[in-house]
Amino acid sequence: MNELMQETQQSYYEYVIRIEQGCQQIANMLRIGQQADALQIIIDLSEGMGWLVSVEHYMIEQNYKVNSQTKEALDMLNEINHALEISDFVTVADLFEYEIAPMFASASEWIFEKIEN
Repeated sequence: MNELMQETQQSYYEYVIRIEQGCQQIANMLRIGQQADALQIIIDLSEGMGWLVSVEHYMIEQNYKVNSQTKEALDMLNEINHALEISDFVTVADLFEYEIAPMFASASEWIFEKIEN
């Protein structure tokens, strides 16, 4: 495996294991009225999720697979966007805490594996 792929995978692993805690932080901030700070973290998380998906697509092109739940999390972000549009911060907090965070509880086990052709 070349150095760029190793570094990319390592960055992926380092980021993905922090998402569960980030989701909890967002939920807590929303519940104590720190909407502006929570919204900034949501934006950062959304961008990070896009990067994770890009890495996964790149790795698939390089004949690697990973058993992640990023697709499910992205689908959930659509629900969060809807709740944000109507300023339903309770629902947003609940979605982060009870739906998205658990998806990443096993993220430390998401390992890229070479697919044999």
